[in-house]
Amino acid sequence: MAYSIEEVFDQASNDDYAVSMTGYSFESHMVYGIKIIKDTSNKEIKLFDTMKRGDYFVPLTKREVEIFLENGWRYGVYVLSLDNYRTKLDKIEQRIQKCIAEKKSSKQILIQKSSRERILKKYSEINLKLNQLNYGNSKEKADNI
Repeated sequence: MAYSIEEVFDQASNDDYAVSMTGYSFESHMVYGIKIIKDTSNKEIKLFDTMKRGDYFVPLTKREVEIFLENGWRYGVYVLSLDNYRTKLDKIEQRIQKCIAEKKSSKQILIQKSSRERILKKYSEINLKLNQLNYGNSKEKADNI
């Protein structure tokens, strides 16, 4: 593991793009629907995905947390966000196919296609940022050789 969970939290704390929230006994930071929370009373740190289930946050799986521990805060945020957008795109594509199969109005199909374009744009933006992050890391590694 390249980073400890505390180091990942510190990276999130120093991320200018992250939305920071503090309360009586917690401090949290969120980017692209990925939230990291530190309980200030017992110092426990947890990671959540706010985009998966709607009204409540879903704790990250062990494998998802490992992505953060191996690669850091921003890389983990980008990878999980891209996964969430791929899931949304799959659902939209299914809805489009259903609308076509059920011969729904063209307005409903256009609404779904518009949603798909919006999500594709976000997906492309994050994918570009991830590629830039990967390129920077590759360049640093090449410079150190």
